[in-house]
Amino acid sequence: MALSSQQVLKRAQRITFLLLDVDGVLTDGKITLTSDGHEVKSFDIQDGYGLKELARSGVEIGLLSGRRSPIVERRAKELDIDEIHQGISDKLPVYEALIARRGLLDREVAYVGDDVPDLSVLRRVGLAVSVRNGHAVAKRAAHYVTIRRGGEGAVREISDLLLRARSRGVRR
Repeated sequence: MALSSQQVLKRAQRITFLLLDVDGVLTDGKITLTSDGHEVKSFDIQDGYGLKELARSGVEIGLLSGRRSPIVERRAKELDIDEIHQGISDKLPVYEALIARRGLLDREVAYVGDDVPDLSVLRRVGLAVSVRNGHAVAKRAAHYVTIRRGGEGAVREISDLLLRARSRGVRR
């Protein structure tokens, strides 16, 4: 369902809220478990900078993850993200409650996902994005597929796209 770059920019101009899956989007999807039971994840520093710039422009940011991890809470705190939902097996009801609580319309939300659990939200939002290394079903459901891989600058790419769209005109 990929759109032309003009169509993507038009949709991106309406976005006031960016919602992200975590594993495979903000990370490369790999989970390292140490012998003492700790979990290790890597986050791209440029993704973080892009999210900070996007937040400064007025776009709100949230995380919606199927897994639960204290590392995600720590990273969200570093990025001043307070809308964090973890351990969510069915993402659509959480998404619906989130937009209702915030008074948002689907067209005002962008979602970045990478796999089957993200499909229900990808199919609802105004700008559906999959990362380059996402599963084929997520990429087919997306309006835009990133050039960069998840955990390797894909979120910065989306942040830059949304910032560019915001500078081009009215969001509504």
